[in-house]
Amino acid sequence: MTLEPTEEQALLRDMVSRFLADRVPPEAAGRESLPMADWRALGALGVLALAVPEAAGGLGGGPQEVAIVAETLGRAAAMTPMAECAVLCAVLIAESGDDAQRSAWIDALMSGEKIVAYVGQGEGLGELSVERSGDDWVLAGERLLVRHGAAADAFVVAFDDAPNLLLVEAGTPGVATVPYRLADGERAAVVRFEGVKVPSSARLSMSTEPRRRALALAQLAIVAEMVGLMQTLYEATVEHVRQRRQFGVAIGSFQVIQHRVARLFVLLEQSRSMLLRAVFAEDANFTTAVTQARAYVADAALRLAQDATQLHGGMGVTEDLLVGRGHRRLLVLSHLFGGASGARAELAA
Repeated sequence: MTLEPTEEQALLRDMVSRFLADRVPPEAAGRESLPMADWRALGALGVLALAVPEAAGGLGGGPQEVAIVAETLGRAAAMTPMAECAVLCAVLIAESGDDAQRSAWIDALMSGEKIVAYVGQGEGLGELSVERSGDDWVLAGERLLVRHGAAADAFVVAFDDAPNLLLVEAGTPGVATVPYRLADGERAAVVRFEGVKVPSSARLSMSTEPRRRALALAQLAIVAEMVGLMQTLYEATVEHVRQRRQFGVAIGSFQVIQHRVARLFVLLEQSRSMLLRAVFAEDANFTTAVTQARAYVADAALRLAQDATQLHGGMGVTEDLLVGRGHRRLLVLSHLFGGASGARAELAA
């Protein structure tokens, strides 16, 4: 096993990095979601086809490729639907959808022409019920946090029991979205289902283990994005303490500052180690390794962001500096899929 990317993986990383350097300049990073035109441009580069199996027309990438792209997005503080749309929903539809569903959605997802949002479950996310009515399923209730839900053309709605997964088009009668912005400026929505009837053909038939792996792959993308953004905040903080002067000297010369910056480095490197451990885990241990990475990185990212903000002083909490915007971004990412506490509960179960 080697921790170094292959030549193809390095080319993928560099391609995405150059793309983001042109589309997400530092002054715009971490302010709002990537425009749809730029999202479609990523699709034209083949990035959005990365996680889709080859049998469905995708590139068949695995955890390494997903992590490379997600970490690069994090380094640029680019806010995109990568984890839930291009990874999770695309894989779920590709692996469990029927021919009609794959034909209608997979090419559109890989090209960036359409967005499918994931309507997940979790404590505090709202109540949503589903009942059988003849040949239809009837949905009633709401989900309070659906990232990119206002821009979605369809939703993959998850349940613990049957039907487990339903693919519901946004234009279905009774589906309503209430858009809002998260703490980091990213677009999200409350999605309400008011007696929504969907046919049996909307069900995505997938057994438990493949579904858990698809979910873990999306969670890996979130972890990698956090690690990439942690790297950016660390580098910005090191540069700041080198330049900022107090009492005639750079504050980086003070021992207490050096100790705090060293702690940032430890948090970053331990987080990267947990990410790599998940990326290179054997298939049988992949979902557990991702959960373990979430449990550590979600907490470490917030600790790093808090210290980086404090080391920048009062300006650190403003919109003017990337460290403040990055802090808010990490605040959102670290709470997705139940956050660190949810991951620890999964490990303890």
